[in-house]
Amino acid sequence: MRVASLGAPRYFPGSAGLARVAHPALRLVPSHRPRGFLLLTAFAHADVFWEAIPAARRSANRGDLEARLAEQLAGAEARWPDVCVDPSRFVTHWAAQLCRASDVGAAVDQLHLSDLYLAFACAEGNTCALREFGTLLSSVAGAVRSVDGAPSFVDEVLQRLRTRVLVPEDGRAPRILDYAGRGSLENWLRAGALRLALNARRDAKRGPEPLPDASLWEPAAPTADRTLELLRGRYAADFGRALREAFGSLEAGERNVLRMHFLEGLSLNQIAAMYQVNKSTISRRMAKARETLLDRTRAQLERTLELPAAELDSLLGQLGPKLDLSLSSVLAPST
Repeated sequence: MRVASLGAPRYFPGSAGLARVAHPALRLVPSHRPRGFLLLTAFAHADVFWEAIPAARRSANRGDLEARLAEQLAGAEARWPDVCVDPSRFVTHWAAQLCRASDVGAAVDQLHLSDLYLAFACAEGNTCALREFGTLLSSVAGAVRSVDGAPSFVDEVLQRLRTRVLVPEDGRAPRILDYAGRGSLENWLRAGALRLALNARRDAKRGPEPLPDASLWEPAAPTADRTLELLRGRYAADFGRALREAFGSLEAGERNVLRMHFLEGLSLNQIAAMYQVNKSTISRRMAKARETLLDRTRAQLERTLELPAAELDSLLGQLGPKLDLSLSSVLAPST
């Protein structure tokens, strides 16, 4: 669609509802109807846009500005042809980023609208937008590597960033809606990744979190089984170290699923939405990761503890049902 400036808004009698346009490639759309007249505008969502702008900040030359708005929106849609959003909802969000500007016209030209469009689509859960978001995350990995180049560290920080900006918390909208378009989305994500990396490195210097009291792992009924005594005593610390090492040996995808569920507190539905898969798929991945984690924890304990195989199996039998709690308790942020 070709967009051109119309100058000042032109009113035509509403009863006719028709207007003769000099150029056939220029499309005019009806806007609101003031006092029986039909306002024609190049911007189909002009009404929605101006309703979100305070009256004191509305431009006197609305026709020219609306033509620019239409052109910019068309450019954002062309930049992401496979990304679809509700246009009225996006225009309301767009206007909200401009409503405090003293000069709305100047502010319109300063926004990175294509990035704002993509960020809004990510918040809406659009599959294509989330795929593009993943590409952007990869492009900011260098900022994380400048803090710590370990692949596991980079992977963890980028996953935390994904969770932090895309997942709603405590009834709050996803943080990606905080992106206001005043710089590129890539730079906004890079700054967030660097901040998380520095925080993770600072936390790592404090050392791992202390292990919880062994009573957290006790069965409901009292027992004289020696495995319970081991849990209460010297082997609790060995188990924590073995669990951490086993977790670090998992593949990145396995670590991410476990971390999001047990450390970040995300539900299976939330994780499935982030990966754009079914809940059952995430459930299977989770079960496989837990099984692998327990097997590798056992292998690590075999190397460090001098226990008969049957006794070690009994110990892990006590720990197995409590593995979820143990994960939440012993995995430090820098794992």
